[in-house]
Amino acid sequence: MTSSHLPPGFRRIWRRELRQIATRPALAFMLVPLPLILFLALAVVFAPGLPRDLPVAVVDLDGSTTSRQIVRMVDATSDVEVVEQVATLSEARQALVAQRAYAILMIPAEMEHDLLLGQQPEVVVFSNSQFLTAGGIVGRSVSTAVSTVSAGVSLRLLEAKGIGTDRAMDLIAPIPVQQSPLFNPSLDYIQFLLSTVMPTVLQIFVCATAVLSFSREHHSPNGMARLLRLSKTPARAILGKLLPYTFVGTFVLLLGDVLLFSFFDASFRGNVVVFFLNGFMFILACQAMGAFLALLAKDTTGALGMMGLIVAPSFGFAGVSFPRFGMTAFSQIWGAIIPLTPYLQLRTDQTLRGAPLEYSLPTMAWLFAQLVVFATLLWIMTRKTMAQETAEPDVASATSQDGKA
Repeated sequence: MTSSHLPPGFRRIWRRELRQIATRPALAFMLVPLPLILFLALAVVFAPGLPRDLPVAVVDLDGSTTSRQIVRMVDATSDVEVVEQVATLSEARQALVAQRAYAILMIPAEMEHDLLLGQQPEVVVFSNSQFLTAGGIVGRSVSTAVSTVSAGVSLRLLEAKGIGTDRAMDLIAPIPVQQSPLFNPSLDYIQFLLSTVMPTVLQIFVCATAVLSFSREHHSPNGMARLLRLSKTPARAILGKLLPYTFVGTFVLLLGDVLLFSFFDASFRGNVVVFFLNGFMFILACQAMGAFLALLAKDTTGALGMMGLIVAPSFGFAGVSFPRFGMTAFSQIWGAIIPLTPYLQLRTDQTLRGAPLEYSLPTMAWLFAQLVVFATLLWIMTRKTMAQETAEPDVASATSQDGKA
């Protein structure tokens, strides 16, 4: 039975929307192939897991055995690579400005001499903080290498004075600090960024397809009135139009997660049911928000612009790259109304931290509340626009009859 012969209701809207997708290749391409292509492109970017061999320039003004040992130690670390050894700081600065190096290691003159006299010479690291991540990695690696060499020299000096090795170690580090990274001990960027960027990208497509689906009805002549005739109720119209995109969006999200957890061997320590339910509510909330914006705007371009304004910067407000506790009140409120924020929070809880269910329930309730609010607003706007377009022909007909009379 074709959709034109189906009785009005959910099935007719469902079949009609599937036919609309099939006859629009650009829309079909945006549903599955394009998100997957972007997922694969992102996977290629983050495939190494950790940045390696970041370039560093060295200015060795000492030229001693100890300074050469420091340079070798720095170059031996996996995170950085000494690409240039120059004579002056101005030459090293040129390398930094030209982006041939992310940092400069400057070893002062007379460093070894001062160190053997028991003084504390200062080794300086100039890092390009414009690239915050790269600068942090380089600074950490160089500091660790220099500290290791310095500790070795201090240990030899103390042993030369007749102090035992154990006592010398205590004098070098009277209060040792042991750092134990939790949940992502390898500092893997696949766990940190790829796992969160992929849903962020998908969110844009989910919202955009919902906008396009409802804008097509809202901005065509008597489109919402025709939708009411075919569905009989606003709820059936909403479900029939959005559910095809819901299944596709959920499938793409699951496919991305299969790639992440199988091919990249990302950690998963949570509950599979909770994780799936979290993703399903995320898709529904994004769809409800996008469809609501489509009915709120005056045209499709305005709806897509409003959608982009809300979801495009959502990654910054979600607290992944910058902690939400450090944000302004406005930023925290903005992040609180975007479905991506609770989704990523619960996703991190279930994949990395393995949080118990009782710790994830408030976040799930937060996402569910967003879904209810956006779904309610969508139902109200759908009912309102349907009623308006249905009333307009009646008013026009009554006006025509009055004119004839």
